[in-house]
Amino acid sequence: MKTKKLLSIIVLILLIAFAYISYNTSLEQIRFSDKNYSYLGGMTWYRSMDKGFEIAQNENKPIVVYFWAIWCQYCAGFQAKTLGDPQIKKILEEDYVLVAMDLDIDRDVANKYGVSYPPYVLFLDGNDKVIDRVAGAVDAGTFLPIVTQVRDEVRRK
Repeated sequence: MKTKKLLSIIVLILLIAFAYISYNTSLEQIRFSDKNYSYLGGMTWYRSMDKGFEIAQNENKPIVVYFWAIWCQYCAGFQAKTLGDPQIKKILEEDYVLVAMDLDIDRDVANKYGVSYPPYVLFLDGNDKVIDRVAGAVDAGTFLPIVTQVRDEVRRK
């Protein structure tokens, strides 16, 4: 009887230790944003529209503005499945200036562009002209042609 009790206690301690380590490790790995950047969909996004416009004008690239929120369950899926798609990720990282706006923090920017819910993606040129909009969590097959078309339109200018 003592052996069963001792074994149960050891298993319980191991489970608690494993849960503690797993919980703390995942918290360290998950970092959504800091003062200058957001880290979403495996990419680094600027948190400043001014910085986005500055780079877009210097490099003649379009800006993709991703409106998101920490509580948005659709944002998590959109980030993983659509923004995380290898083709989309490659195009965004190479051919766009990435700016992410947290709807809970950046209400003034959201209001300026008429964005009221996440996920929402706005495509702008370097002069703040809206080129296209994508409302909601669309799949990669829907998003890829838009990303390609906007990029090509800005390149032709």
